[in-house]
Amino acid sequence: MPPGIVLIHGYTGTPESLQHLSDQLSAVHGHDSVVNITLPGHDNKKAPGFNKDAFIDHISNSVGTFQKQGRKIVLVGHSTGGSLSLAAIAERLITPHLLILASVPKGIDSGSWDRWIKHRPGDGAVPFMDIAKMASLINSAGRLKLIGNFPVLIINGEDDDLVLPGDAYAWKQAPLTGRERTVIIPKAGHDLFLGPNNAFTMDIIIRAVSDASASDGNTNERLTTVEPEATKFLSASPWSGSHLALCPSGQKLNIHSPALDPFSINEPVFANIEITTRCNLRCKYCARSILKKEGRDMNPDTFRKIIDLLPHAYRLTLVGLGEPILHPDIVDFVGLASSQGRRTGLVTNGMCLNGSLSKGLVEAGLQSIAFSIDAPNQELASRIRPGTELDRVVNNIRQFVMISNDLRPVSKAVFSAVSRDTVPYLKDLVDVVSGLGVNVLMLTDLNYKQNLQNTLWRNTDDAMRKILHDAIRHAFSMNLPVLSVHGLEEFGLADRYKDFLLFPPEQLCRRSITHSWCFSPWQTMPVDVDGNVTVCDCQPEIIIGNILTRPFTKIWNGEEMVNHRRQMLGADPPEICRICPRF
Repeated sequence: MPPGIVLIHGYTGTPESLQHLSDQLSAVHGHDSVVNITLPGHDNKKAPGFNKDAFIDHISNSVGTFQKQGRKIVLVGHSTGGSLSLAAIAERLITPHLLILASVPKGIDSGSWDRWIKHRPGDGAVPFMDIAKMASLINSAGRLKLIGNFPVLIINGEDDDLVLPGDAYAWKQAPLTGRERTVIIPKAGHDLFLGPNNAFTMDIIIRAVSDASASDGNTNERLTTVEPEATKFLSASPWSGSHLALCPSGQKLNIHSPALDPFSINEPVFANIEITTRCNLRCKYCARSILKKEGRDMNPDTFRKIIDLLPHAYRLTLVGLGEPILHPDIVDFVGLASSQGRRTGLVTNGMCLNGSLSKGLVEAGLQSIAFSIDAPNQELASRIRPGTELDRVVNNIRQFVMISNDLRPVSKAVFSAVSRDTVPYLKDLVDVVSGLGVNVLMLTDLNYKQNLQNTLWRNTDDAMRKILHDAIRHAFSMNLPVLSVHGLEEFGLADRYKDFLLFPPEQLCRRSITHSWCFSPWQTMPVDVDGNVTVCDCQPEIIIGNILTRPFTKIWNGEEMVNHRRQMLGADPPEICRICPRF
């Protein structure tokens, strides 16, 4: 059954301020699912005397009508309408399925009063007693601790001159239910549904309401069995369960071949976020050497905004065209993501991973770490990854392993890109990695068009096949699992690693003519240091939108992404996919 959505305007506002939202929600869920109420006395478009009880009764009656129909209740309160929603929930014992607070102040002080006066130039005067009653309601509603475990979506305009965007985060600092999510709408003012970037606002709300109406928090039971870490995330974000279950890797837990369509039915459940473009190495085969990005770090506020815009991204990896541990706030970033129950990991060259930083990352909640090592000796390392001090990297990894073993288990892997230059040393690399205490070694052939002449794919012969067989057999004899990149985005890899062993070894040299493995465009969103989204990590130069400024749906299921998925599934996949080891 469709939800019952009640829209509540502010004290000095009117239903017209929410009409555009009402129309959008009605188009999705039906006209009988949405009530854009007119608070008593507001029929003449002029704020009447402030009558809290009358307002709350009106909200409660609208909710009651939907409750009798057995609908899931969604409350959307704008400005003071949000404070009235909170009062109605507390005093009328309403338990909504979702509460949305749009431009809602948590409290009123002298500064708020000054901003309110400036916000209403030329509007009719409101009697002082009514202002006092409104302020009393806002302050009391801001102190409520609600009974119930329902989610609260807090939306605020970046340019709101009445409720400052920084004030929006106060709702999370003193939470209402413990399941708050805050989204700041870029370039938007107080009138979120009429002013600049209202399409961004609509997209956020429509997606949240669709989640609330479509799911009871059920998920793929096998998922939490093979990946227990997901339990914490789903307790904080139960509606993410349907997205985890519907994504290709979630489907694969129950069926061999997931159903794929150019239009993705789930939102991203994995996010790869580039928090810096600075790097202390000059790796020969890295895309960074071609794109030549200017070195800079992501602002912490930008990081917080990005992950709040990806509510279902259970697995979050700090990776990109820079070395993430060079970011001065790396520990805080890991801590913030981990506090939301996300399985947080990073990819590092290990050069700057000292003991203090290792301890900080483990204590902050880091769940996985992948160390990039392509060479077993200093001479080769200097040639392939200039700037590397191999002994230093090895010692840093061993130190991290010891710290993790003492404090808390962290999934540890070595990731190696094997090339024509390094394959003769693969058995030696196995010897180095087997002594580090990591869980697995993951091998891949080179990617990117500019590296084709150095790939194993283009240089395969009997001698290379023998090297691969001997090295992999040696690794297995050392109890070191060697995995292919086909396991990169799988759930429960620790329990299911045997499904992705690099066997036969020559699969490292192969490519697929048509789509066989890669699910990234259906479940992973790569975001760069500026908030730009690319089709996939393998195409960092192709930007399809900025998550901070473009409505999410226009990116994730926009024309560019849908066309790319369609071509991937067709008889003539994109060239970049056909040369990719993951495809």
